[in-house]
Amino acid sequence: MKWNRSLPSGTKDRLFREANGAYQLEQQLNQIVQRRGYQRIETPLIEFEDVFQADDGEGLLYRFFDKQGRLLVLRPDMTMPIGRVAATAGIHPPLKLSYSGKVFRFSDEMSGEQNELTQAGIELIGFASSKAELECIACAVDILNTLQIPNFHFELGHAGIFRETASFLKLNIEEKRTLKELLNNKNLSGLKEFIQQHPSELNDFIQRLPRLFGNSEEVFTEAQRLLPADTIIREIILEIKHMAQLIQKNLGIEVTVDLGSVALMDYYTGILFNGFADMIPDAFLRGGRYDHLVEQFGHDRIPAVGLGINLDTLAALQYRLGILAELKQPRILIHADSEDFTMAEELVKKEPDAELSLFDTWEEALSYGKMWHYEELILIKDKKQTRVRIGDAEDE
Repeated sequence: MKWNRSLPSGTKDRLFREANGAYQLEQQLNQIVQRRGYQRIETPLIEFEDVFQADDGEGLLYRFFDKQGRLLVLRPDMTMPIGRVAATAGIHPPLKLSYSGKVFRFSDEMSGEQNELTQAGIELIGFASSKAELECIACAVDILNTLQIPNFHFELGHAGIFRETASFLKLNIEEKRTLKELLNNKNLSGLKEFIQQHPSELNDFIQRLPRLFGNSEEVFTEAQRLLPADTIIREIILEIKHMAQLIQKNLGIEVTVDLGSVALMDYYTGILFNGFADMIPDAFLRGGRYDHLVEQFGHDRIPAVGLGINLDTLAALQYRLGILAELKQPRILIHADSEDFTMAEELVKKEPDAELSLFDTWEEALSYGKMWHYEELILIKDKKQTRVRIGDAEDE
């Protein structure tokens, strides 16, 4: 079977207004972060597999070989390559970096998820203060308000809860994967079976983790009741509580919490935040603190926080809401024979919303102008201009 008329699973073509609107949305976001003092960074679409080898999501990777037989991947994530840059490029933190571009994550063909994503985000490298997390949320609010995303909200978690739970239970790599999957799917019956196989003082807490989400005060109270007195997880919950209070006090927005939230990537170490909105079924914004990422590239510890936004999801939502940037339609079509081409080209530069006719005959240009609802055609012949109105402008 020939595949030259098909697309790989999880990819799509984006045409005309949708493509233009998504491009302008990406430009808007980049303008916002530039105004907030972020410096743009671009990393290659292709990286050596070793850049991502420490991550727990190796099943996400698209792999292939170069001519020297070295294993390469299409990047599944932007943060790890930026960690590589921070560790190896000789630049000195603190840094406020921004990016946008394609990432590729392999998903099961039957899942319906996109494997090719447009992601944009920010990374604050070298900032240990909780103000860095606060800035991430403030920047996200700025972006989402500018893009007119309705009824968005943020949910806090912490990578340390899963990490400390797995450490307390002394889980191996496969058992960690199992627990992570059970928590991601909020699988209550599966968790019950899991804790029967790994009994501990955390049994009640682990069993309830999928339900420990929602109103922050209620969740914190319930979690403290379920936890043993001497666990580090109590301190982690106080950290989440402090961050929720900072966000409410300084940004004036309430956040929910999900103590069973597990980071998509394994490099996160601290506060996690996810963004949700009406008519979007899953989180379209993810981020958090990752203080040890550069160590896998041979560098001393550098504290860092970042967030990434799925721009494709936001573009699709804007399209449904009718607020995606419209494709600009030229109003004037200028037609000339080849001997008058220079004059036509000069006129295009002077006339707003004008473009050149590339047809051989005036009749073809006129037919095209009517079909695409141009307001006016200009015929240049023997150095003279003739203007022809062909109807009022119509929406695309």
